Amino acid sequence: MFVIMGASGQVGGAAVAALKGHGKALRAVSRDPARLAGLGVEAVRADAGDTADLTNALRGAEAAFVMLVPPPQASDVLAEARKLARSVAAAVRAAVVPHVVALSSVGAHLAEGNGIVQALHDFEVALAGVAPSLVFLRPGDFLENWGAMLPVAQTARVLPSVKVPLDLRGEAVSALDVGRAAAELLCDVQTGTRVVNLAGPTQYSAIDAAEILSRLLGGTVTAVPSPRAETMAGFAAAGLGADYARHLADLYEAINAGRLDFPAGSGELRRGTTTLEVVLRRLLGMG
Repeated sequence: MFVIMGASGQVGGAAVAALKGHGKALRAVSRDPARLAGLGVEAVRADAGDTADLTNALRGAEAAFVMLVPPPQASDVLAEARKLARSVAAAVRAAVVPHVVALSSVGAHLAEGNGIVQALHDFEVALAGVAPSLVFLRPGDFLENWGAMLPVAQTARVLPSVKVPLDLRGEAVSALDVGRAAAELLCDVQTGTRVVNLAGPTQYSAIDAAEILSRLLGGTVTAVPSPRAETMAGFAAAGLGADYARHLADLYEAINAGRLDFPAGSGELRRGTTTLEVVLRRLLGMG
């Protein structure tokens, strides 16, 4: 049996779908099991911060996919995330899970200077040695993050971008490809600790995204830079706490400075197949 944390999200949901296609017995974990209705798998309630419940959810697993979501309203996001990381690690150890795939991120090899990704660096530190077979899956930025800007692109025909310069291309990948990669890695047990970096089929810039949207929307969409103050205001409007918003803005500054590339020799590099155009079509309801 495989256990999947975050099964109600895009990444976890894609992992569940892929594993069901392989006929695997699955247990899906969520803080709200009602959100798992219709998945056709065993659903249990557990929270990353509740070590006892998570241990019970993981017990009996031959493999588990674990993740950490930094609490967006915490006054000290990194401190609270470290508590969650220690809880997940303790649950994996207590449940004696032999094979673990952990969702991390590009830039998690850095102990500082990586914004909110520092929480995932700390997650990897907490998980060190928790299982005989351990994989840290480090995807690039999610292509789906452009979705937050689509209403502005549709109404004002501009695409605000925190990534500058606007022609700066970087590694990004669809959340669906991340889930599929996680499913593949759950089925691939190898003794020791591995790092698997995951990128999309090609690199994209804000200008590339604007050009794709221009074709899809039937009119010119222009990429424009989003200053830090404007970005922070947008994060606040989206309901993020001040500390989380600050670390998220720091993340994009690190990306712009080139600090969040996949470092040479840091592990295996894989590429997904889902293009930005496919992602934008889906987000726009175009199929």
